[in-house]
Amino acid sequence: MDLNNSLELVLSHARCGSLTMEDLLKEFADSDLIVASRTAFIKHGPPFRPLLLFREQNAMMACFTDKCRIGDFASVAPHSIVMKGVDVLRALPPGMGLVINPGTSLNLELFPEGACPAYVCL
Repeated sequence: MDLNNSLELVLSHARCGSLTMEDLLKEFADSDLIVASRTAFIKHGPPFRPLLLFREQNAMMACFTDKCRIGDFASVAPHSIVMKGVDVLRALPPGMGLVINPGTSLNLELFPEGACPAYVCL
């Protein structure tokens, strides 16, 4: 799989165990993420509806490191916005996790109990 940006490179290294979680979170915080949505983002318009997936009875907001990673999810979430990783973590409601690049070999899951501590580390 081709790596398209520095976050993907860091995710790849982290999956191999050659990078600490702290280093991964620092790169994540500064990186642009694509947040897929069921609705278009319109300032002062209807609420943004991010793509939610469910894993182990947890709601997980999906985001992607590059538009090419959205793949088949585009059929249910055809819109997207770009947000910094730290802003994505801040926007997560309590009890919601985060999944980065679902369905790819560059995925990362932060379950609800892990997403808030990740934000605190940043």
